[in-house]
Amino acid sequence: MDPLRFTPGQWRALRFLHTYAASAARVGFRASQVWERTGVTGDELVELASLGYIAGRLHGTSDTHAPGIAITARGNPKLRIHLTKPGKKAAREIAPAWRVVELLRDRRPLTADDVENDAGVDNITLTRLDKLGFLHREVNEQEQVLSSLTQKGREYAEPYAHGCA
Repeated sequence: MDPLRFTPGQWRALRFLHTYAASAARVGFRASQVWERTGVTGDELVELASLGYIAGRLHGTSDTHAPGIAITARGNPKLRIHLTKPGKKAAREIAPAWRVVELLRDRRPLTADDVENDAGVDNITLTRLDKLGFLHREVNEQEQVLSSLTQKGREYAEPYAHGCA
């Protein structure tokens, strides 16, 4: 599955787990930490687990992997979630797309060159985001392509506020 098609919560969860992976490499993050800091739902985590992007394990037990349904156990303090190798790859694919939507979140439309330079992405990323409905692209009087966020793009660009999803 194309990681750019994941929900905003799944994007945030993969980015969170990837960003802080080094500090939790041995044990992973408590499931409740992932929920609280990203707003991802249990169903969204189960989907990521079923696709092989994340795995769960019960910390302090001899079981190396928790059963799939255990990933929904929000109250289980022993459940730890970590990225798998495909999950790390997906998080790396989401990173440039995230930089684009974050850059355009509070700005007027920018030229494709400005977005590419400021976000550090290539035109292929912009084309993918456009095809998936994140961007609105138009040509101005100087025949420059201007990019701005669509409503869908704004949903992905908004940071998660604790207690609000």
